[in-house]
Amino acid sequence: MKDRLLIAYQVMATIVGINLILVMLGMLKYVTNPSSWWNVNAGLFLFIDQIHGVLFMVLCVLAAKLGLRQKWSWGFIVSILLFACIPVLSFWSERRTTKRVQADAAAAAQEV
Repeated sequence: MKDRLLIAYQVMATIVGINLILVMLGMLKYVTNPSSWWNVNAGLFLFIDQIHGVLFMVLCVLAAKLGLRQKWSWGFIVSILLFACIPVLSFWSERRTTKRVQADAAAAAQEV
């Protein structure tokens, strides 16, 4: 049986992680000359930033729902969200969370 909540979390975490890298690339406009590609396309990066904000809020809701369903501590749930704010580390956080859900499911299956 597929865990729809976990799949939704995985997809959203991956999208937010990629989007976060794009947001960080957009910060190059602050360290390049005014006629650089990064500054010429500043409007594009503003749009990406706004989309990232919305997607991150969706990720927060999915992580909270997943954490509450799995009965994880608030510390673990908050750590998921904090790691999602760090480029590249967000992908590791998604894998860590997925492994924990799978381990919880395996443990529950053994109890039965």
